[in-house]
Amino acid sequence: MKRLLAFCLLAISYRLSATIKLPQNPDPQPLTWWQSDIIYQIYPRSHQDSNGDGVGDLKGIESRLDHFVELGIGSVWISPIYQSPMKDFGYDISNFTDIEPTFGTLDDFKSLSNAMKERGLKLIMDFVPNHSSDLHPWFNKSVHSEGKYKDFYVWLDPKGYDEEGNPIPPANWINHFSGSAFEWNDIRQQFYLHQFVKEQPDLNYENPEVMKEMLAAMKFWLDAGVDGFRMDAVQTLFEDQRYLDEPVNPDRPPTSIPTDHNYWKHIYTINQPRVIDALAEFRKLIDIYSLADGIERCMMTEAYLDTLEELLKYYGTKENPAAHFPFNFDLIRYANGNSSAAAFADIVDEWYLKKPEGSTVNWLVGNHDNFRVGTRYGEDAIDKMNMLIMLLPGSVVTYYGEEIGMVDNVISWEDTVDPAGCNAGPDRYVLFSRDPERCPMQWSDEDNAGFSTANKTWLPVHPNHKEVNVEVQKNATGESHLKVYKQLSDLRKTEAWKYGSLEAKSTNDEAIYGYSRIFNNQGFLFLGSFSNQAVTVNATQEFEGIPATATVYTTSVGFEPETAIGSSISTSSIVIGAKHKNPIVKILPATRFRRQTTYNCRRNECTNGVCNPQTYEGPDPPDWCKNSGGGEFDSGRFFGGGGGTFGGDSSGRFGQGSFRDDDLFGWK
Repeated sequence: MKRLLAFCLLAISYRLSATIKLPQNPDPQPLTWWQSDIIYQIYPRSHQDSNGDGVGDLKGIESRLDHFVELGIGSVWISPIYQSPMKDFGYDISNFTDIEPTFGTLDDFKSLSNAMKERGLKLIMDFVPNHSSDLHPWFNKSVHSEGKYKDFYVWLDPKGYDEEGNPIPPANWINHFSGSAFEWNDIRQQFYLHQFVKEQPDLNYENPEVMKEMLAAMKFWLDAGVDGFRMDAVQTLFEDQRYLDEPVNPDRPPTSIPTDHNYWKHIYTINQPRVIDALAEFRKLIDIYSLADGIERCMMTEAYLDTLEELLKYYGTKENPAAHFPFNFDLIRYANGNSSAAAFADIVDEWYLKKPEGSTVNWLVGNHDNFRVGTRYGEDAIDKMNMLIMLLPGSVVTYYGEEIGMVDNVISWEDTVDPAGCNAGPDRYVLFSRDPERCPMQWSDEDNAGFSTANKTWLPVHPNHKEVNVEVQKNATGESHLKVYKQLSDLRKTEAWKYGSLEAKSTNDEAIYGYSRIFNNQGFLFLGSFSNQAVTVNATQEFEGIPATATVYTTSVGFEPETAIGSSISTSSIVIGAKHKNPIVKILPATRFRRQTTYNCRRNECTNGVCNPQTYEGPDPPDWCKNSGGGEFDSGRFFGGGGGTFGGDSSGRFGQGSFRDDDLFGWK
């Protein structure tokens, strides 16, 4: 396949089948590694345990590097491995330039880094600029007002004192894990700010010495051979210096209470104007290293913001660049298994329409802070969602286990360790805990899924590991999620993916979301079902440049044998089966901090020709609402509609030449 500039053709539906096209670029440019690689996120505690203590470590990661090579993964992002008391499992850092002994040593890190370079793998580290641990030497010096460290953290006097003489926090700010964002320090006789747990005091970026120290820490790891950074929670780097009370969030979930972070609208603590300036400072250092040796480094940022327009500012400008890309969480926050094809079209189209010129879009459907894709969308949708994000133009991030279709585990209160869940208490922990999506990687059907030889692992292994694991899927004589994933990875290496056009749309009355990628009459077509009924698609009519016949490249698990991979099909009459092979009792929305599902339904109840409208909004719907596909709300934004929680042909059979769920076709 010949080369062509990526992102050159754009189809926009906005709940219609209208198409907007951009001309192909005749002078394609090679993609950088972070644009073309699959970036694979490792949660180190859960990847591989090498010493039998029940916790993953660096030697364990090194022992599994060939897994990435076999799958065609080019880059690995490792969640924090710095020295830490583990109050937030590595995001509370007591030394930014050393390794937490639970994970190993600096020598282990160097060994891992060298082993990755030998295999051509890029290493991305999590970098946590917003806060440190309260056990960091900086904080101890700040408590005692020593030298330049006096104002290294955000210290404030009390607003006053209550009737019993207790100091009153300066404002009503709530931390992300429940409760006040201010903690009193008896030694200093002031409050310090912590936007996360109290053991994570916020660094004070109003003090330029803080930026100097954090740049020095970043430089340490760049000198150690790191290829890039994922910047954690950057939206909280600055606060409004007036320290005013924040207002109640009008879109708060119905289950929220005043001590919950989502009860309030964070207009003074999140996404303050100077955040972009700080990101630009970090980017300058990264670019210095890239220019010095010609080896591209990358900086990606995490920020959960209210609007795409605000998030896109994190790219910076051409003159003052910030992130290479800010994480795109829209397929996590604003879609789930109940969403219509049009909802997906809206999400995809909005990014391509609004992104800054010359920037790269990115796609992901899971991470360590949100329900797994198979839990949010349903297990039948795992391959569909991998197809959708891996073949669109742009960078893509895979959360560990998505390649085999891991789903959330059920974690009891007794086994809960995540501070977001623990702080919520035994009655509400399931709404907030992130433990279910952080359970050990499932490598084999052995005890502890091949993750560890310990009697007890840090979180329980999912009981489905006997059937859902790498070894079983790798050696399967038939289909498997892992095999589909490998096929998608291979397709990303073609010129049709790298440089091909894009035509994407919702079609067939919002039942199908699909797109084509074409270069020089060679390409592929993705079709995904978002309907509870089988649908026939005339691809030659809906998409330009589609030939009359095409070869089936890959299909989702559950695909019928009559239309096996490699078979030829007519593209003018493709039958796509219902989105769910098996009924799904409940599909959960997902955000970083869990909300309870809220339904919004409307219907007309008619008797003897007289109709009365009925509505329901809330977490416990009547059956008519639950079965109607009324949709769900999260953060005040609607989750689709069109297609209910139940339904689908339980047989999964739709006849000769037909397709279930989602399919890919190719031609030469």
